[in-house]
Formats: sequence, C-alpha cells, structure tokens
Amino acid sequence: MKKMFIMTITLCLLHSILLFDQSFGLNVILFTIPLIGTIIYFLKENKSIKNRKGLLLIIPIIILSSTYFIYSNIFNTLNVLAIPFLYLLLYVVTLDKAKSFYTIFIETMSIIFKPFDNFSSFYKESMKELPKDKISPTTKKVIKSLLIVIPVVIVVLLLLISADQIFGSLFKDIGKLFDDLSIGNIILRLFNFVLLFFYLGGTLYFISKRYKDEKREVNKPKLRDPLTINILLTTLNIIYIVFDIIQINSLLLHRVSSGFNYADYARSGFFQLMFISIINIIIIILSKKSKEKTYTKVMSLITVLLTLVIILSSFYRMFLYEQAYGYTVLRLGVYITLMTEVILLIPTIVYIFNKKINIAAYYLIITIAVYTLVNCFSIDRIIATNNIKRYERTGKIDIEYLQNYCYDNYLILKELGKTYKEEDKYLLEYYLSDMDNNNKMNILEFNISKYNAKKEG
Repeated sequence: MKKMFIMTITLCLLHSILLFDQSFGLNVILFTIPLIGTIIYFLKENKSIKNRKGLLLIIPIIILSSTYFIYSNIFNTLNVLAIPFLYLLLYVVTLDKAKSFYTIFIETMSIIFKPFDNFSSFYKESMKELPKDKISPTTKKVIKSLLIVIPVVIVVLLLLISADQIFGSLFKDIGKLFDDLSIGNIILRLFNFVLLFFYLGGTLYFISKRYKDEKREVNKPKLRDPLTINILLTTLNIIYIVFDIIQINSLLLHRVSSGFNYADYARSGFFQLMFISIINIIIIILSKKSKEKTYTKVMSLITVLLTLVIILSSFYRMFLYEQAYGYTVLRLGVYITLMTEVILLIPTIVYIFNKKINIAAYYLIITIAVYTLVNCFSIDRIIATNNIKRYERTGKIDIEYLQNYCYDNYLILKELGKTYKEEDKYLLEYYLSDMDNNNKMNILEFNISKYNAKKEG
C-alpha cells in the first residue's frame, strides 16, 4: 500500500507539471507511459489479470497519446474522450472475461464511479503505512498546523497583493518568480491535485483488489421460441428489399426527380444506415436467445446482405455529394464509418452460424483498430490536398471549411495563398496570420505539426 501511495503522489505531481494548464503535445505521451506502467505493475502485483488479451488495449492508448505529439487535427479533441474510454475498457476486459456486449457496456460505464467507492479505503490503508512511532505528537501537531496555515497565508497574501498596489509593491521582486501564477491558477492546481489523488488512488486500489479470489456464477441463457424473431426478420427484410430497389433505381439508373438534393440525400441516407445497422445488430444478438432454426439463420444472413447494399448505396450517395461540394472532416468521417460498418458485417455473418464466438469482442477490436489507424494519418492534410486539387480542376473551393485551426494543413494553405486570386482571399490571409500569432508552445506542449508551421511561417 505504501508503494501505491507513493506512486499516486508521483503521478499527481507529473500531471500537475506536464498537463495542468498546458496545451496537449509531447506532455500527453510523457504522462501516459508512467501511468500505464503503474497500472500494469499493480495488476500483476496483485494477480488481478484475468484476461491478458485486454492488455493489448495499451497499444491504441499509446498510439492515440502519441498523436498529440505528431499531429494537430480534429482527433486531438475526440481523443480527449477516446483515451479515457480505452482506459476504462482496459480495466473491464483485463479484470474479467466479459461474456457479452451488454456486460462490457455496463461494466465500462459503472467503473467510472468505482474509484469514489474505494478512495476512502485507499486513504485509510495508506495512512496505516505511514511511520507513526518516529514522529512525536508535537511534531505531528506542527506539521498539521503548517499544512493548514501555509495555504491560507498564501491565498490571503495573493488577495491583498491584487487588492492594493502599494502593498503589492512590497512583494514585486518575489512576485516575478510567480509571473505565470494567479490566485485562480493556484486554487485550481491544488483542487486538481487533490481530486486526481483520490480518484487515481481509488482506481489503483480498485484494480488491485477487484475480482481477487472471486468466483462468479454463470447463468445459462434460456432459449425462447423463435417465432417473434422470425416474423421480425422476415418483415424487415421485405422493407429492406423495397428500400434497396429504390436505391438501385435512383442511383445506378439515375431515375430521380428534378428536385433531387445531394446534401439531404446523403445525410438522410447515412443516418438511416446507422439506425438500420443498430437494429440489425440488436436483432441478430437477440436471435442467440432463441432455439436454433435454419430459417432464422437464413433470414439473418439475408438481413446482413441487404444491409450491405444499403451501405454501398450510402457510400455512393456520399461520393456524389462530395464531388459536388468538396471534402470536409465530417464527409470523410462518413466514409470511415461506412467502411467500418462493412468490416463489422464479417464477424456478424460468422456469428449467425457460430453463436459461440464473442461478437462483442470482435466489434470492439475492429472499431478500436479502425479508429486508431485513422489517427495515424493526417486527415486535415488529406482533405486540404484533395480540395486544392478540386479547385485546380473546377475553380471551386470553400475556404471556410479548411479553417479549423489545426496545423496539419497549414503549409498546404500557405502555398495556396500564394496563387489564390479569389474574392475571399482575405479570409485565407487573416486565418494564416491568426495561426502564426497563436503558434506558441513550450517544450512540454511540443508538436511536430506546430513546429513545422512555425519554422515555415
């Protein structure tokens, strides 16, 4: 427990130095490596690892953390949610062999609050480890008093210095040492340190004690009559057939009305696809609880094949829309999502004929792998390059869509600015000038894209 206490304090100090009040860059991977090392140490130390395959999630965590050092694009924002989610998933999959998608989802969501249940136990056990005999009662009282007095005195002094210029001038020389600090900054830093200490400590305590010598009873699912599933699959397949015929008729045969709108068509098709895919996955998973029937398998397979047609039609609609209006992060995201959907259909087909496979694991592995792989490419640079090629070919470009304040496409836009002669050139010039003025970073915030932009700017 003493090691846990010391490591928690160390990680909190690292977080305060590396990440607090800093832009994300090199500091993210510098904090990620010791954090992962600490988590693995306590998992192995307490023999809490029940599924070693879960440790593979460390790979996407490290890759996504490294992108803050390499790229500057929209994924830097998305990964603020993706990386913590992968940590939660790491705990769930490593500490227990989850049997279903439902189990994984519930465990992942509930584990967010587990540290709050454990930080009290972590604190009490940590205090027991402190040497009590070597510290006299008087020394303890002095230390306790100093821990209370020093923060209060600092806060009061800062308030007085900010309230009165004459009084503040007495401390002007000392104040130069703390130019970057303010009352709010100190209070927030202390609050962040304490909150992280208890949450991280509670997390480490949880993963070191969870499932230790614990045995779970496995309840066999009750098989139900397949009538409802068969009726539902048959009805939906009829609807899907009609829908797919309309797609083929309108897109491939070009039989569309004069009021055809590519934007509305592409967007509506995409969300329809997502909704249909979710319904299909749920239905196929529920079919596992019904008695094995050949008809159910055939209907499930037809559902998957019809869904594939819907995906391809949606992909084609987005292609037409993109050709008409250009490339954006959202439109490229649609492509990535559609391709992921196609890949997810492969384990779905296998699952139809072999219900023993853990389909939830395959879905998670594929989704995480695709997301991590996409992070390894400079999305904004790809979009800018293709939009400029389209501009050279058609003379059409939407400058505002390229102004996302990410530095991956900065150098390309800089080159465009030299030859761009349109009326909205001032927008591009203002944007590039603003990017130059805001490109400031310290060594902890170092980012390759920002560095290249600053060097060439």
